[in-house]
Amino acid sequence: MLKKIMITILFSQLFLSVTITASAEEINEQNWQNELIYSLMVDRFSDGDVDNDYEVNVQEPLHYQGGDFQGIIDQLDYIQEMNFTVVQLSSVFANEEGGFHGEWIKDYTKPEPHFGTMEEFKQLVEEVHDRKMKIILEIPVMSPEEYPNLEESLLSAAFYWIDTGIDGLQFNHIGELTPTYWEHFISEIKKAKKDVFISGFEEELDQSDLEAYDQLGFDAMVNVPVNQLLRAELSERNQSVQPLFNIWEENEEKLANRISFFDNQYTPRYTGEMSEKGTYPITGWKQALTLLYTQPEIPMIYYGTETAVDGKDLPDNIPLMNFRADKELSDYISKLGQIRKEQPALTKGTIEVLYEKDGMVVYKRQYKSDTLVIAINNTTKDQSIHLTKDQLEDEKELRGLLNTDLVRSTDGEYHLVIDRDQAEIYKMMEKSGYNILFIFSIFIVFALFGTFMYIAWRRGKNRPIE
Repeated sequence: MLKKIMITILFSQLFLSVTITASAEEINEQNWQNELIYSLMVDRFSDGDVDNDYEVNVQEPLHYQGGDFQGIIDQLDYIQEMNFTVVQLSSVFANEEGGFHGEWIKDYTKPEPHFGTMEEFKQLVEEVHDRKMKIILEIPVMSPEEYPNLEESLLSAAFYWIDTGIDGLQFNHIGELTPTYWEHFISEIKKAKKDVFISGFEEELDQSDLEAYDQLGFDAMVNVPVNQLLRAELSERNQSVQPLFNIWEENEEKLANRISFFDNQYTPRYTGEMSEKGTYPITGWKQALTLLYTQPEIPMIYYGTETAVDGKDLPDNIPLMNFRADKELSDYISKLGQIRKEQPALTKGTIEVLYEKDGMVVYKRQYKSDTLVIAINNTTKDQSIHLTKDQLEDEKELRGLLNTDLVRSTDGEYHLVIDRDQAEIYKMMEKSGYNILFIFSIFIVFALFGTFMYIAWRRGKNRPIE
């Protein structure tokens, strides 16, 4: 009986503690702005079916490495454990000889035999949906000179693959076709499936180009200009990030229609860029990912980021995935993903810089009464920042979601101390004070435990010796 009472008291503290997550209604309000995209190259991810491993040579990076649909199915739990909500696949179409990367398409309507059958692809789609996740298929746009009847073939192929149940399409190299074509294409696709997500990517675009593609009907554009700023300003310490926030401020109305990333199959890996500039990749990635997960655009992570993959040019930047690597970064990604899911201010809120100087930045994300403060110290020194009641509401406290830091307002100010190469995400809450009920219940637990021990001792003392 005593044991049951003690357990009941301890568990009651779970209900007395203050939750710092959003309401269920906020979390369940799903749209693409809420998503977290994990992008992967099929051939380089996971080999789940050795029967399609012909022409595979893992010693030669320009040959097929064995990744396939079954391998992705086998690793869906791994992806979901990092709190990703979308799986984005590189081109899966039948390719010319040696086209492990999917860029040398010979038939848009057939899966590449190295990756598996159409039945296996449909099984992959079903498995993704069973986990309440979404799936996007990348479609590289060939040159019209290289692919006969490209415009008709591309539209027919899009309808064909949409019928498998996929949730979205990302078209790469969209500059190969005219704006007039894309406007017609998207209109036709939306007539058939209104809610299919259509995004676009081109390696050389500026902000005006992105806005022009918005007008053609693309649901989102991969934000190449922001990618260039992210890499330039974060890969080296003591660099101002104000130009990055200026872009977000100038394009505030478009942020929900942008996809932000650090690297992909068309870029050198960000790990290498940090290393070249003297930044330790693990701590550098943690700061970069903190920014990516707390900025207003849709975050997209390329496979291998969780293992700090290096590599400058293809195929060095797309190695075979190593699932036995250290989990430090993958655990950090998982934690960031959970925070982004639970805090509506990170997906719907405004963004405002509170402090910025030479790599130290503090900014606020706010949605209705939900306020978060993000501090990132990408400098070579510990930083002490004072925020005033003009910047943040007075008589509150900031509770750290990453490192459990706690900052209370004092005399109208919040004093933040951020170690070098560190970051924190704070949730603004009412001042907690002392939890008298909790302290009293702990006292009762110890008192009951002491009573239990005393009774046991008395019973043992009075027991007759046989």
